[in-house]
Amino acid sequence: MKSYLFSTDNERGGVILCEIDTLPEAVTYLQNRFKGVVRVEQGRQFWDQQEGFGEMPPPATAETS
Repeated sequence: MKSYLFSTDNERGGVILCEIDTLPEAVTYLQNRFKGVVRVEQGRQFWDQQEGFGEMPPPATAETS
């Protein structure tokens, strides 16, 4: 089971927990279920209506002396 964070063009959205395994499948599902989906995220992977599919860089780690 995976969770996907999504947002819509009217600044709504939410989190959906489902049995969908891949981000592309989740994007298709969410676009069919909700009107105006513009972004979907799962972990560091994302799909954006303008940017397409991508991956966010890992968070910067603080170096300690």
